[in-house]
Amino acid sequence: MRSELMANLMQLNVLSPDAYVFQADNISYVDAHTEGGAVGILPRHATMVAALDPAPLKYRDETGEAHYLFVDGGFLEVKDNVVTILSVAAEIAESIDVEKAEAALERAKAKIDNLDKEIDLPAVQADLKRAEARIKTVKLSKAKA
Repeated sequence: MRSELMANLMQLNVLSPDAYVFQADNISYVDAHTEGGAVGILPRHATMVAALDPAPLKYRDETGEAHYLFVDGGFLEVKDNVVTILSVAAEIAESIDVEKAEAALERAKAKIDNLDKEIDLPAVQADLKRAEARIKTVKLSKAKA
């Protein structure tokens, strides 16, 4: 029975340069946001590699319970029931400092609104998207509870 259950599960590894952010081998589903759009991954998914957008990453454990992580872009690989995420930064939803994320969002908005100063607009837009994604990750995590 255990081997039958394991055949319907995947391993999920989320790594950043500084840490092994998350690892589990009881994953029944992963929902990631690639540059080409959202992708849902179930056990026995075809091998693939994709570039990721900064966004919440949703996964379900063997009981079907949803969990969330923030992934700051990077790459996703699916191969042999193993989903590997390589990202510059990643955080488990419960460890995200919402006040810090909201402050970063306000700073980015203020820089965009203040167009008379020279700013690196693509960098500020990336900061804005990152802050919005971190806040969304926390909201999604709290909504499931």
